[in-house]
Amino acid sequence: MSRLLLACVFSLMSVLGIAGVASAQEAGNAPVVAAQQTTVNPAPDVNAPQEPSPEAREETKRKLWIGGIAVVLFALVYYRNKKRWAKWRKERAAKKG
Repeated sequence: MSRLLLACVFSLMSVLGIAGVASAQEAGNAPVVAAQQTTVNPAPDVNAPQEPSPEAREETKRKLWIGGIAVVLFALVYYRNKKRWAKWRKERAAKKG
């Protein structure tokens, strides 16, 4: 498990590291824009919607169901592969020894 996590982190860092270098090189050639003063409204929006619409709630429920199903399927595949690898390692050790 830790090797899989380490491989995922390494691949993400590789991709993000390469993208970061590319964006840094592009940013080096871009013209510098001076900061401008902006006004900030410290008060919250009085007319902000307090509750999402029924369509948004239905979409959120659907996405949560899909995410839950994906997590369950991932757990099943992970458990199956864990059992397969344990069996394979056991057989391999029996053949060598």
